[in-house]
Amino acid sequence: MVWVVVAAAGLMVALSVAFWQKIVTWANQHIAAWLEQYFGEDVREAFLLILAGGDRLMIAFQRALETLQARLVKARIVFRQLLGGREHERVVQAELQQPDGEIVKVEAAEVVPWHELPDDVREKFIRRQTSTVELELKMRQ
Repeated sequence: MVWVVVAAAGLMVALSVAFWQKIVTWANQHIAAWLEQYFGEDVREAFLLILAGGDRLMIAFQRALETLQARLVKARIVFRQLLGGREHERVVQAELQQPDGEIVKVEAAEVVPWHELPDDVREKFIRRQTSTVELELKMRQ
């Protein structure tokens, strides 16, 4: 269930990033005009200030995402069983290329409950009696 919420949130963020300029244009043309008509010029101006602040944040996020995508060489998620299968760990492993060309390996791990593991990962743990499951993340070409 948690994965459904995370996936939906991720989809919303991805769509917002992809269509940000259209969202800003639409909000500027329609919502700002509606606010001015029903609540006055001050509310419209406050909305436009909030919209401009949100735009600055989104552009910074887009630039950071572009930098990460340009530097990301390889990424994968590894699920591990710990303590004889009583705990499970999600590990994100990535290789990033530094501006000087050096490849740096980065790893982040967290313990996750059994019910928060993806269905296919739980199935692989059960069927294969393995202690690790690896998922390779696709890189955009």
